Amino acid sequence: MINSEQLKFGTIILDNTVVIHLNGDFDSVLNLLQGQVTSDCSHISEQLGQISSLCDEKGFVLCNFEIIFDNNKWLIIIEESSKDIFLDEMSKFLPFYKVSAELLNCQVTGVTRKINEDLYSDEHVILQSDEALLTLIIKNKKQINNKLKMSDWAFNRKFLGDHQINFEEKGKYRPHELGQHITRVSFNKGCFKGQEIIARMEYLGKLKKETRLIVYSDKEEVSKYKIVGHTYQVKDRFFSSCLGNIDSFS
Repeated sequence: MINSEQLKFGTIILDNTVVIHLNGDFDSVLNLLQGQVTSDCSHISEQLGQISSLCDEKGFVLCNFEIIFDNNKWLIIIEESSKDIFLDEMSKFLPFYKVSAELLNCQVTGVTRKINEDLYSDEHVILQSDEALLTLIIKNKKQINNKLKMSDWAFNRKFLGDHQINFEEKGKYRPHELGQHITRVSFNKGCFKGQEIIARMEYLGKLKKETRLIVYSDKEEVSKYKIVGHTYQVKDRFFSSCLGNIDSFS
């Protein structure tokens, strides 16, 4: 049984992430992103970021990342292993918008807060539920008292429904298989790469598979599922994002 009591609150320095600055006029960067990524970036503000994805023309997810607007800069927060996928895909379009992509030397801190806690002025919400907020801070110089483990941060993300792919899974899954059509895709904005197929699945298709968080002690318990992204271990328990037929979870 998975419940909100398993959420861990505190902070963690995300050493496995890098920061990409999309340098250009505000509207130029916004228009660039709107035509490429799955989320609706017009809703991003100084303290409200987004989780988002890049897809190929057939609607398969290439990489996952966060988008925030910090100190008048559009920033992409992405795992080190996936940064070249993002940069290679976006480089085809940067010149048309007079935007450049630059890697910044920044520290990224992830924070899990209780829903009623106050935020720092430089904190960016990327995920939230009735129980918790997940936020990012860039160039954090504040005292970190309650450190989380990477497994805690990963569990919190999965518990809030954020099932991410890793580098090796580039182009293997569409958003609906991962639940990303709920968390990372906007169906109200204009076209983006892969949008036609993803929208067809939303409005005309019948969802047969989905991804859920499963906590288990024996790998045999999840042998009928496909594991998506990273599996983490806490003591004698594992937790994974598991993809399978919808009726197999009942």
